[in-house]
Amino acid sequence: MLRQRSSRVTDFLDFFQCVSFERFFQISHRTHKIMSEQLKTEKLRELSQPDAILEQNIYVDALSEYLRLGGTPMDAVSALSESYIGLPSMCNITAQAANSIGLQSQTIMRDAIREMLKERFDPKRCDALFMNSENQVAPEWLDTIIQDPHWRQTIYELIEQYPRCSFLNFAVLRIVEAGYSDEIANLKTASTYIKIYNIILGDTLSKLVQQDDLTFDEQLPDLVRICCEREETYLYAQILIQKIRENYQGLPLMRLSKELEKAAIRRGQNAFVEILRVYTMNAPLQLSGSLKAIHGTRQVTPGDIMTLYKLYTSPNPPPAHFICDFDLIYILLKAVYIPNSGPILKPDIVEKTIFLIAYAVCVKDASPSEHQNAEVSRVSNILKELHKALKDDNTKGANFTGAMSTILSAIRLPIASMVILLWIEHIAIHTQYFETYFRTSETPIPHLLLDEIAHRHPLQQSFVFETIKNCLSHQYQNFAPEIHMALQKSWIDRLLYLVQLHYTKPVMNFMKGVGRELDDSLIVHFVNKVLRMAQPPYSIEFVEDMVDVITPIVDVLNLMKPVQQAIDQFFDEASTSSEPMNEGLEAKIDFIRRKNKQKTSMK
Repeated sequence: MLRQRSSRVTDFLDFFQCVSFERFFQISHRTHKIMSEQLKTEKLRELSQPDAILEQNIYVDALSEYLRLGGTPMDAVSALSESYIGLPSMCNITAQAANSIGLQSQTIMRDAIREMLKERFDPKRCDALFMNSENQVAPEWLDTIIQDPHWRQTIYELIEQYPRCSFLNFAVLRIVEAGYSDEIANLKTASTYIKIYNIILGDTLSKLVQQDDLTFDEQLPDLVRICCEREETYLYAQILIQKIRENYQGLPLMRLSKELEKAAIRRGQNAFVEILRVYTMNAPLQLSGSLKAIHGTRQVTPGDIMTLYKLYTSPNPPPAHFICDFDLIYILLKAVYIPNSGPILKPDIVEKTIFLIAYAVCVKDASPSEHQNAEVSRVSNILKELHKALKDDNTKGANFTGAMSTILSAIRLPIASMVILLWIEHIAIHTQYFETYFRTSETPIPHLLLDEIAHRHPLQQSFVFETIKNCLSHQYQNFAPEIHMALQKSWIDRLLYLVQLHYTKPVMNFMKGVGRELDDSLIVHFVNKVLRMAQPPYSIEFVEDMVDVITPIVDVLNLMKPVQQAIDQFFDEASTSSEPMNEGLEAKIDFIRRKNKQKTSMK
């Protein structure tokens, strides 16, 4: 009985397995068929896209797959033919028509594609398409388009809009590796990714240490901006600069470090800058505390001066580089020599401050201090004599009779000439010197002193330039308009002397920028004198600057025939220069010449 029941159970199980397997096969076949139909429909949809027949790999990716899934060749041909619109042919015809009427069809088409790309760009879809593998390989077309400045600019605009797009950041990295790091430095996102930031920082530092002051000033703002974008980028840059200075004697980087500090302070990071400065300078606690107080308040106190003086007159003074700092020396100079710049210092504190200034500019840590004490004493004595000479009682009169001999003797010393620069700016802006003593027939003594400093100390020409700019923009209250114009003309002559000393580019930048606010007669005077000094061949950069300065005054040139002739001669000589002019510059020159001819013919 049991054996008979067991046999029935076995038969039932065999039957159930057969039925289940058959059922599973049917379901699986039906599912596969449904999926195949869905995939076939999707491929047919790809074949039906507008101008699908022109898409790259359409035959391999879509057509072959559609036929493999059972699609009919006739349906595929119908989809491809019916979806054909011929947009490329239309574009070619439109371009030919634009060219026939004098338009630049390539520029128009490229701008249209660019705007469409920016409008339709999808960062998520782009990342999914190009960044879905662990080992990203740049598409073949990417290395081609990054050689074109137009498409590089498009990538820059896109990454500013989508800073978190992985593909765009990968593209920017490829641009940096291709040698266009200078362009990347202008982007706000340049400091977002450490690899890009590191390449830009390394390349820029290696270039800056080899540049002169003018080129350094031109290239500095972009680097300062990306380094001070966030606290961590500022910290990274400052520590890197310090390590380079310690290990490779990178003294030229000291100024860069100070510029970064100034930029960070302007961005409101005062506390962070001070904390980092204290920790990185590794100075004695008393010294760092006094320096922090002076930098923080921009003024000196007797207590801070006494602390510094005791440290630097002790048997084992700290390294001189702690106080060999331009900002610190500038604060000390103003406290000693410029009236009303802070608390009044007693004579003994003044002497100690002068000693600290002399110590900072004379002592080199690499040399034995015993051999430098005599130089410190000599400079201290000169600065003390200059302090006595520049007191109000000695500087009365147009020629500073009581102080002139001391000034002329001290001006040979660079630190003393800096004192004289600060003093000249003070008497020009904060006293009645020019209202009282200026005569249109004479060159003021302060102006002659500025010329002497610029000639004797080329490294101080930038400070002379800043002093001239500050004084030129100062508005005097008690001057008749024609007297004020004569004084401004004398300040312009100081700029012209800087041009004569080859400090040309900053002066030209000033005249074509802020200088446009000056009276037209002053600009004409400047242009006339510069053209007399200049000799061919001219660089394209100089020609561009002169054109930018001349353009705003083109309407008044007809009143001054000699100047107009000098400008025409300059343009003739510039056109034969070995450097070719671009279309934009030639158009500006043609505009000035047409204006001059129109004014002349109207006469």
